[in-house]
Amino acid sequence: MTVIAMDTAPEGVRGELTRWFLELKPGVFVGKLNVRIRELLWKRICETETADGAVMVYSDTNEQGFSMRVCGDPKRSVVDLEGVQLIMVQNEKGKKGREEELLTFPFEITFLEEGEE
Repeated sequence: MTVIAMDTAPEGVRGELTRWFLELKPGVFVGKLNVRIRELLWKRICETETADGAVMVYSDTNEQGFSMRVCGDPKRSVVDLEGVQLIMVQNEKGKKGREEELLTFPFEITFLEEGEE
């Protein structure tokens, strides 16, 4: 299963995507297709200058059961954190913060040794 969502989908790209997908809402496409076609369509979307804010989610053999790609939206990016894909959003100033600051937790985890309570 593949889902593609685009903020602004040009008519040419929408027409090409509707050959392979159902368009549930304007700019939201869902379908099942092979890897070759999926990669060709994604390349077409990313090469289109007027298409911005595109995200693709597709079935994959990983812990989450899916993988993501983002194209054209400079505020969002996909970050792999120990095999789990997450969406990273820029901070309020419009610049990406340092990755180590975003991926740390404000608390410490302590584990009990065997036999301790």
